[in-house]
Amino acid sequence: MNWFLFWLFLHILAAVIAFGPIFVFPIIGTLVARMPQHLGFAVELNHRIELRLVVPLALSMFVSGVGLIWTANINVFGTPYLLVAIILYLLTTALALSVLVPNTGRLVRLVEQASAAGAAPGPPPAAVMTLIRRNQMFGGVTTVMFLVIIFLMIIQPGGIALR
Repeated sequence: MNWFLFWLFLHILAAVIAFGPIFVFPIIGTLVARMPQHLGFAVELNHRIELRLVVPLALSMFVSGVGLIWTANINVFGTPYLLVAIILYLLTTALALSVLVPNTGRLVRLVEQASAAGAAPGPPPAAVMTLIRRNQMFGGVTTVMFLVIIFLMIIQPGGIALR
């Protein structure tokens, strides 16, 4: 069995499944801006995708990445693009776990409380909008970081690539 291909398959599969949905979050946000009555559903959907797909599979990528490095016998410190990608991965993961996931959890609770209190139809309360804007900002940052990681992994600037 070729362990490198095994780890590569798991790594790419996790990346596609984990990060594909993050490109849908802005579309959901745009729709909910036009139909605010669906805010509760949209927030809960985003939070569940975050907790059940994005976070677990993003964390699994650490294991498959280590498997790739180990089986290919790569010197991480001698491969600058890989070192930068790993640092970006760690920063992105830390940002997601410390800001985005807790923020979305608070957003779910705020929207549920507003619904239970019988909030009038119309624009969401200011506290909800503050959390939405924070998620948009940090979500955008993590998405750009993820795209940079993809670029580094595919292009391998300064690295040895099969050509």
